[in-house]
Amino acid sequence: MSEIEHVFNESFEQFQISLPPEDAAQKRRGKIVKRGWAIWYLFGTDARGEYLDYYAAHRMTNDRHVRIYANGTTEHLPAVCSMCFFPPNCTPEEEQSILREHAAKNRQIAKDLDEKGFGLTGNEPGGVVMNRYLTLKDDEK
Repeated sequence: MSEIEHVFNESFEQFQISLPPEDAAQKRRGKIVKRGWAIWYLFGTDARGEYLDYYAAHRMTNDRHVRIYANGTTEHLPAVCSMCFFPPNCTPEEEQSILREHAAKNRQIAKDLDEKGFGLTGNEPGGVVMNRYLTLKDDEK
């Protein structure tokens, strides 16, 4: 088992989810829909070497977008985020501006995920679909 497989499998061990060995061996992209999770993954190479990118979504947690390199190191990539933070003593106008920026950032991340092949395709658990909808909806319209 490669270090990439080991790190991925360890991340989802408590859910009895593992990277399909045939996909890892052939460096084939895929998607796992199991136990409430939707996990998209693909293999690639950059200046630091071979990697596996995955995007994991579950209705009970924040989405995560992770790159695992062949040596086992990980890098967190942009993910759609439902939480938005406001500074102390934030005015209502500042709050609305922060919310608009947050929503715009989430929509850009979702667009990038779609282009990467990590977009919703219809077989994801309902909670994953609902979370994505709620974090991307445009309240301005």
